[in-house]
Amino acid sequence: MKINTLSAFLIGCSLSLALGHSAIAKENDEDTDDSETEVTIGKTVLAREVEDRFEPVKSFKSDDTFAVLVFLSEPKIGTKLKAVWAIVDAGGQQDKKILEKTVEITPEAIKGVEEPNRINFSLTPNEPFPTGDYKVDIYLNDELAKTVEFKIK
Repeated sequence: MKINTLSAFLIGCSLSLALGHSAIAKENDEDTDDSETEVTIGKTVLAREVEDRFEPVKSFKSDDTFAVLVFLSEPKIGTKLKAVWAIVDAGGQQDKKILEKTVEITPEAIKGVEEPNRINFSLTPNEPFPTGDYKVDIYLNDELAKTVEFKIK
């Protein structure tokens, strides 16, 4: 009887150790997966550039410097963002690209930056844009991630 009790105890301890190690291994695997998470766009904010700052807006005036602030989940080195500004329907023009700008996150680009997860794309008109509907398509690592529509009034 004592041998059966001792055997059962040893088997129980062995199972406990084996399950404990597999749980720790699973936690380590999960931690590894977390470090390799994909960068995502958390939010975008339309803003008017005024001097050296941005003011959030819902629409623009025709002579404003337009901006879209893109907030990433993390500033991962090597991430590429592209903004494509376009007229949707304004001044008799439709579906016309205005400007395309690409940015890659590098150690130099984010060094000393207050908000390294925020990328600013701005567009300064040479002459006032016509009133109407516009958009900016945001690409994350060459895939369309978000379209931000806006109006010029």
